[in-house]
Amino acid sequence: LCIILGLLLSHQSIAHRDDEQGEDEISVTIEVKGLGGVEIPAVIHNKEVLLSVNSVFDFLKIRNTPSPAFDSITGFYINQQDVFLIDKTQNRIYFKDKVYDLNATDLVRTESNLYLNLKYFKTVFDLDGVFIFRRLLVTLSSGVELPAIREMRLEVMRRNVSKLKGELKADTTLKRSYPLFHLGAADWAVVSTQQNLGNTDTRLNLGLGSIIAGGEANASLNYYTSSPLTEKQQYYQWHFVNNDLQALRQVSAGKIYTPSISSLYAPLVGVQFNNTPTIQRRSYGTYTLSNTTEAGWIVELYINEVLVDYKKTDASGFYSFEVPLIYGYSVIKLRFYGPWGEERTSQQYINVPFNFLPSGEFEYSVTGGIIEDGNNSRFSRITTNYGLSKHFTIGGGFEYLSSISSGNNIPFINSSLRLASHLLLTGEYAYKVKSRGVLSYRMPSNLQFDLDYTKYDPNQTAIYYKYLEDRKVMITMPFRSFGSAVFGKLSIDQIILPYSKFTNAEMAFSGSTHGVGMNFTTYASFTPNVSPYTYSVLSLSYMFWAKIFTTGQMQYDFRQNRPDFVKISFEKHLLGNGYMNIAFQEYFNSNNMNALLGLRYDFSFARVSASALTGSNNTYSRVESASGSFLIDGKTNYFNVNNRSNVGKGGIVVVPYLDMNCNGIRDPDEPAAPSLKIHVNGGRTVYNNKDTTIRVSELEPYTNYYIDLDRNSFDNISWQLKKHTIKVTVIPNNFTEVDIPVAVEGEISGMVSIKEKGSKYAKGQGQIIVCIYNSDSTLFTRIVTESDGYFSYLGLPPGSYTVGPDTVQLRKLHFSVTPAFIPITILKSREGDVADNLEFKLRSDVAKRPEPSATDEPRQKKNNQDTTGNGNGIAENLNPKAVTQDTLTAGKSIEEVLKQKQLEPLSLAKEI
Repeated sequence: LCIILGLLLSHQSIAHRDDEQGEDEISVTIEVKGLGGVEIPAVIHNKEVLLSVNSVFDFLKIRNTPSPAFDSITGFYINQQDVFLIDKTQNRIYFKDKVYDLNATDLVRTESNLYLNLKYFKTVFDLDGVFIFRRLLVTLSSGVELPAIREMRLEVMRRNVSKLKGELKADTTLKRSYPLFHLGAADWAVVSTQQNLGNTDTRLNLGLGSIIAGGEANASLNYYTSSPLTEKQQYYQWHFVNNDLQALRQVSAGKIYTPSISSLYAPLVGVQFNNTPTIQRRSYGTYTLSNTTEAGWIVELYINEVLVDYKKTDASGFYSFEVPLIYGYSVIKLRFYGPWGEERTSQQYINVPFNFLPSGEFEYSVTGGIIEDGNNSRFSRITTNYGLSKHFTIGGGFEYLSSISSGNNIPFINSSLRLASHLLLTGEYAYKVKSRGVLSYRMPSNLQFDLDYTKYDPNQTAIYYKYLEDRKVMITMPFRSFGSAVFGKLSIDQIILPYSKFTNAEMAFSGSTHGVGMNFTTYASFTPNVSPYTYSVLSLSYMFWAKIFTTGQMQYDFRQNRPDFVKISFEKHLLGNGYMNIAFQEYFNSNNMNALLGLRYDFSFARVSASALTGSNNTYSRVESASGSFLIDGKTNYFNVNNRSNVGKGGIVVVPYLDMNCNGIRDPDEPAAPSLKIHVNGGRTVYNNKDTTIRVSELEPYTNYYIDLDRNSFDNISWQLKKHTIKVTVIPNNFTEVDIPVAVEGEISGMVSIKEKGSKYAKGQGQIIVCIYNSDSTLFTRIVTESDGYFSYLGLPPGSYTVGPDTVQLRKLHFSVTPAFIPITILKSREGDVADNLEFKLRSDVAKRPEPSATDEPRQKKNNQDTTGNGNGIAENLNPKAVTQDTLTAGKSIEEVLKQKQLEPLSLAKEI
């Protein structure tokens, strides 16, 4: 009868469709790269798949609202102005001022869903999908960033910013190790350039990353065929970090970086000591940082080696960051990655003028060495800072450079003052060199004003350029216009020289609207007795059909009233990991036109590229390049060849195993645990299905990373994770091994039933407390039966236990039970052991317990104090050392009976 009723209901559901026949409702899995997968309803029609629009859009976090009858769905796709309507009554889709007519079988309505043919997800919404019928799997990809993926990216950024503020917590922290020696990574790169009017130039680079005496040791060998091999071109450094030592946290030796008042245009070879921790302290504000580089490049912002944010430059190469201001001295770096595999290994150090310390905290840095300027100039610098209050930090120091003719010794003082939450002031004075003041104010509307004034001593020679004054004004503000986000910037920089002055102004607007990236920048330069030089650059970028990324740029010279050049480029992602670039550029001043063709392919072991540039003036050039990296981990016998730079970076190897005895230590007979899923706030994660290890590479050194373990990774419910968030400090040029015990726990289940007096059948009794005791008769845990009397518990390590209803509760309810206790044994097993069919029968037809005597009053009061109600008349938090009314007498507890009779739980049960 049930089967027939089910078939009738199924037929009735199909009949409610709008004249569609031959469709089968099933469930399929959709997967999106970087997002994961989910199971959604679908319809199969003539070997084509129709997906539930509501389910797909919910998974991708796309706003959609179905009608009550599911005959239409409305919403907007990514941008609020891009509204859509999927209408079944007319078999049409309205999107971006376009109308798409559908066949009746391309849009199927049921009582609870509206299904759309997979091909229209591509045609209308640019969601490219492939349906694998044998696996019932649909893979989706998009040329734009989907809201769900953007949400994940922003979540990572928010986690990193929270880490800067010290807000994240972990349930487990692994202490850092200090290996004596370990060779962990090697980078290599080859770049060759040929020109018809010049010589061939080939550049070779080999980088080695290791650990020596617990510190990071990096070296880079650089060779150019066009110049002799010199020591000045090479790089080497040893860096030791221990954040637990308050007096001395960092030591560096080799070629080091240090901020300086003097102009240093050659590498510094020496040593550096400081007590600045590499871990971040909380931030107290933001500082706008903007600049330009190449168009279409990815720019990453690091604060003390922590990735905080990243941006893709617009068509003109413009980028902007909101830099969190961190308490204490911070090294702010920018790393640049080009679309053709270019990677700027030279990191740009940004000087944020504000330096605050928490109240009462002291920091110092001592640096000394030799400058490779041909004269072996000696350099030293001592810097100190102290937080007088949370709003006021004062500092000072001493700098020495032997090659300064105006005076080798430069004492200096500096201070930072927070006048209000968004008003910052800093000042610096260097003896006989310069004085500087910076004022920054941000309004609630995010309109920010920055004033920077520097006055130089006219007789100083410490700084290379002969400025007398440097005046800067910058105004920045993000705002919305016509539904688009735009970043505006106005800056004026005036330089006063002994006999002249220069004034440079820049006004820039950068944003995007309707998929078009735009940047309009105007530059003006003013010099006395010379007409102003003013020009503007307009840059546009757009993703055309077939995912061809197009960039156009034009520069117009207002002094000559004509364009300087026009440039247009096309970039296309080819099959696999291939890329092609075509560009044309015409210079009107020189009547020259250039054409560029570039190809790049990313192999798993290397990244190779080739490009050719030819001009109308019979010039041409060719460039070929290849780069790659090696990763070595001797502890786990791991060797990997890849196409990314790894020297100076660290990694984590996660090793999950089945902890079958639940002791938290991996024993020789405990196997690996497959299928574990993790999430790490950074790096690249690779799962090895052969040995079940998980490797996360390309992590920044000396940074605390958080490993979040997915507790729903395993199909076997007996496999349980005791640790869920693990904090690991990454060691450079090394994989930190993290063992993850997966406890294989046992399960018990059973029934508590009661047969009322006069009743013929027993029924389940809910809200009965069932106690589980260890082999030493100590309470392990309590569970409560469900409304039908069923109880279950998962989480028992291997061992012997005794299970029984709580005797205190039974006494208060005037129940007796048979049996009082049941002994069980959980065996050690890979799949987990189960003790089921435990059955306890209650009886309510017993005489009421007599009132307690005077001698029993203290015990009764204690029991009452240990007992609390749950609001339903059933006790919670009851005393586990209870007595059964019908078998244990004289108020003796279970433990007392066991000790008196020296019985095991099984013997006690038999006696009862």
